[in-house]
Amino acid sequence: LQQRITALTAEYNGVPVALELLGRDATGSIAALFNYFRVEWMPPDRLPLWNVFNVNIRTNNDLEGWHFKMNQLAGKRHLGFYELLQLLIDEQGSTETLIQQVTSGRVTARDLQIKNKKYEELQQRITALTAEYNGGTRTLEQFLRAVAYLVPEGD
Repeated sequence: LQQRITALTAEYNGVPVALELLGRDATGSIAALFNYFRVEWMPPDRLPLWNVFNVNIRTNNDLEGWHFKMNQLAGKRHLGFYELLQLLIDEQGSTETLIQQVTSGRVTARDLQIKNKKYEELQQRITALTAEYNGGTRTLEQFLRAVAYLVPEGD
């Protein structure tokens, strides 16, 4: 358990350094926007929500998956306004509960992992880059640059 706690601490401690690297060349309105996100959306208590280091996350269109889920929950194609409103209120409650669970540590990003065959090769490349970073053969900056240029190839 102590090793896992140490590993988690190292993962979260790397985030401020990574943010600094990503924002160091930003100027003007981009710098202001970057600072806003850093202060408002990435304070230390919210890093567990944002940090997906060493977590296999699906890279498919998550919005499409959300629409599918909402259609399944609705049970029909065309909802009236109040039916749609109630469905969205229920979804908001579920999402807030999930955020509280992740923030409190009861659920981790690993628990939310979804498999997707289409992006298996991309995930393998990300895993290899992560191993290089963890093994010390890549610096944090090299790791961030390499991951930033990984894009899935067109169908």
